[in-house]
Amino acid sequence: MALNGHCDLRPNRIFLWANPRTLSTAFEKCISFIDGAQIWHEPFVSCYLNLLFTNPDTLAKFPKLGNFLEQFGKAKAILDAGGHTFQGGNLQPATKFSHDWVKEQLEKPLEKGKTFMFIKDMAFGIDGYYDKLPEASINKQWCNEDKRCPGVPVKHTFIIRNTHRQALSARRLLIHLYDFKGDPDDFDLGTDHPFMEWEKLSSDPLFKWWNYVREYIDPNPIVIDADDLQNYPEAIMTKYCEKVGIPFKKENLQWDGSDKSLRNYYGSLEQLVWGQNEHIYDAAFLSSSFLPIDRDPVAILPQGCQNYEQEFREGYRVMYKTRIRPDE
Repeated sequence: MALNGHCDLRPNRIFLWANPRTLSTAFEKCISFIDGAQIWHEPFVSCYLNLLFTNPDTLAKFPKLGNFLEQFGKAKAILDAGGHTFQGGNLQPATKFSHDWVKEQLEKPLEKGKTFMFIKDMAFGIDGYYDKLPEASINKQWCNEDKRCPGVPVKHTFIIRNTHRQALSARRLLIHLYDFKGDPDDFDLGTDHPFMEWEKLSSDPLFKWWNYVREYIDPNPIVIDADDLQNYPEAIMTKYCEKVGIPFKKENLQWDGSDKSLRNYYGSLEQLVWGQNEHIYDAAFLSSSFLPIDRDPVAILPQGCQNYEQEFREGYRVMYKTRIRPDE
């Protein structure tokens, strides 16, 4: 931690926090091709899913999760048979993922040859578990007399997305996950997707966590907007990487369009195999660049999306004002 007798507070563990369906996975893939990157994919989401799926009351409370659980069962069967593309990589069995175990992993030294760790995760995965994040050496007054800091150097960053786009994207995904066969406009993101309203979760975990970071960790956390990322990728990526202290070259805006690199990620095997089976991440993990947006967001959402969108609207509005701007 100390260089030439001085405390080195440069972050080498960078978190990108998101709500679902905000282009965070495409951003993660772009970062994964930057030299020196060690990638963790949603480790705290895996903790959340373990808590949910191992709770004996889950199906009684949320019977519509049966289809979801069947999909994870298929992923487990594939893993048990050894028939997956991630054999021999860094991914770990989902049963290992507890908040304490993840904290321990994220505090370990970086993999040999890596210069920074990038952890992409959903804020709902740490809702109620902020104390399970890595001990961060982010404040000089925490340093010991010998100029060595407790913990590891951490930077928390955030990605947001227009809430109308986010809600419609969530609906498309959940209609598939729950095998809904009716008119999409009849699907309600609240009543037909109830476990997001689990009593353990805040209504907008990302906004809650952003406010906590601003008050106790970093008064000016980095925020990027997904629309800006798609329309001005070079400007946003250049500024983001400069602010977090990682290298970026223009050629990093193009990357391999296959999902072969995922075996080098750290994260849950079952979650990645499930995502591959159900094509959850195809748009991101099979991407090779950020594609510009060719249409405005819809002005009026279907009724079944409106309550869901409203939960995230205020957080988006406030955080948007603090985002990295492409023209500054």
